[in-house]
Amino acid sequence: MEEKIREELYTKLERELSEYKKGLLELSGKEIVDKSYETSIKEEIICSFYPESRQFGIEEIKALKNQENSLNALYQGWMDSDLNICQLLEDNVYDTLQELVNEQKEKLKQNKKHDKER
Repeated sequence: MEEKIREELYTKLERELSEYKKGLLELSGKEIVDKSYETSIKEEIICSFYPESRQFGIEEIKALKNQENSLNALYQGWMDSDLNICQLLEDNVYDTLQELVNEQKEKLKQNKKHDKER
């Protein structure tokens, strides 16, 4: 029973995303680009609700399933939150840059070692 409810919610979210994307096709190219952030976030949100996932309890799943536009409610919750995707991106970019710097230093070190051996 619980698995069925999770599957029904996931199917509902996918259907809502599909309807959202169909609506995008009626917009201009610029409007579609302007909505790309919303599209990306909605696609990521759905990943949290794979039927196999047990991230959320059955009461939460039922409450969301009973929501008229579940995906939009989740998206609006994200937009209203104090979380900052920019901070997450900045942290990731910083980590990546540090890895690149370390790789560069290691290459220079290897090149110097190789030059000394000649």
